[in-house]
Amino acid sequence: MVQSVLHAAGLLKLLHSAGRPLTLSDLARRVELSKPATHALMQTLQLDGLVERDDAGRYRLSWGLYELGSAVIRSTDLARMARFHIDRLAEKTGEAVLLGILHRNTVLYLDRDQVTQSFAMVASTGRRSPLHTNATGKVLLAFQKRCYIEALLHDPLAPTTTTTITDPARLSAELAHVRKAGYALCLQEQEVGLSSIAVPVFGPSEVQAGLTIAGPSSRLNRQTLPDLLVALRAAARGISRRLSTRESDGEPR
Repeated sequence: MVQSVLHAAGLLKLLHSAGRPLTLSDLARRVELSKPATHALMQTLQLDGLVERDDAGRYRLSWGLYELGSAVIRSTDLARMARFHIDRLAEKTGEAVLLGILHRNTVLYLDRDQVTQSFAMVASTGRRSPLHTNATGKVLLAFQKRCYIEALLHDPLAPTTTTTITDPARLSAELAHVRKAGYALCLQEQEVGLSSIAVPVFGPSEVQAGLTIAGPSSRLNRQTLPDLLVALRAAARGISRRLSTRESDGEPR
């Protein structure tokens, strides 16, 4: 492995996770590199258009990374085929709609739409969440192989709110219910005041993603679940059909 590439990738991930511009000293301290070595890496990333430096000398991610990320999304059949259904579902429900996949033991959100900005949430395109704290993660985890689930439950489950399920036995029972019911429910387990419902999106042979409706708990709860679930399942079936037949924009691939 090339250490300089690993360090550069680590710096980009650090800027992403920090969510704010960082100084050279902050970066060097957090990645445990000398300031000269960190400066050389950041200067290279800046010249390549992946980071930028403001007038205060702080670094942040630049639009060059967005361009690269957008290229990944455009080249992914799943995101492209799901876009129409995501937009229509957001328009119909008035809530946020997210498409997430299982990646490196986390939920990676590929896309999101929200017609009205009446509420804010952390989950968004390109962000990650733990598998056990949200509806998307639960529905993805529930349909994995038993050995995968057992390995994940073996590690400590950190809470993000007071209602996050951190007991392995309780989470295992919930995952069994998800498999049986065909949907997962999150009631303020990821963020206080927000809840979500997710269903699996199937490809030709296995679960490819989780499709999720998220919104304020006052509007998204067990009472509103039946109607939202009907719309959510219809959208997931539409995406699954396109994946199974490998259609794109109405034309066979």
